[in-house]
Amino acid sequence: MLTADDHTDLGMLIGFALQPTLRPGRNHEYRRVLARYRGEPAFRTATDGVLHGLGAKALSDGDFGLLLGVEQESPFAVRSADLPYTSSRERRLVAGLVMVGLAAWAFPNPSELEDQRPRHVPDVEFETWLRSTCERLQTRDGAGEPIPEDGLDQSWRVYLSMPSTMVGEKGRAAGRLSPLCTLYWVRNVLGWLESQGMARHPDSAADGWVLTERFRINVKDMASEPAYRFIAALGRGEDPTAGHLAAAEPGDRADGDEHVDDESLEDAP
Repeated sequence: MLTADDHTDLGMLIGFALQPTLRPGRNHEYRRVLARYRGEPAFRTATDGVLHGLGAKALSDGDFGLLLGVEQESPFAVRSADLPYTSSRERRLVAGLVMVGLAAWAFPNPSELEDQRPRHVPDVEFETWLRSTCERLQTRDGAGEPIPEDGLDQSWRVYLSMPSTMVGEKGRAAGRLSPLCTLYWVRNVLGWLESQGMARHPDSAADGWVLTERFRINVKDMASEPAYRFIAALGRGEDPTAGHLAAAEPGDRADGDEHVDDESLEDAP
């Protein structure tokens, strides 16, 4: 039977897990309650039960702390509308596409999701790659080939309607990338991922970012989602509508697909 103190520790652990840049190595109390989660079955079961009731689950309890994955309906769900400056649907579509594109760029093959090495993302190179991917989607659309994901089918059109770069000319925006260009959104999403502990921007790399272990674990949790699988297959030069890609694999979620629009990004804060 858990005591009131045990439930206090349980709440502390979930609270720590919801602070994405906090690490157990930097906080004694986080290390203590995380050790209880790792080593005490009753405490772990109770924590998992509370998380389940909140539409969340523990993805990892490693050195990065307790990493959570959440359902779309969870109060902890992060939506593309939560990203900075995504007030319009078109902006949310582009931000969602960049997010899924980063997952496919970093982990084009499912086997790579087991590889814990950091993934580097030169933002200009990634934007060029994602634009090329959208152009391939445009070619498929022109040939009447299906794109079996509504959000993806809409987002590539918005992406290609925008220039790669555009610099403001007036006021405080003068000399800065405009939100009317796609490189702005690549950097905006990477900056948001950094605030969530899923990316780093080393001072030595002006245009380069590093995706962290937290990002890999979240991608691993959504690896069966249609938009990710479709873009990753295109990047590998495979037919993304082949039966083994289009059909759900054993263990795939059946409670709703990931959409590249203003739905949940299904990453914990």
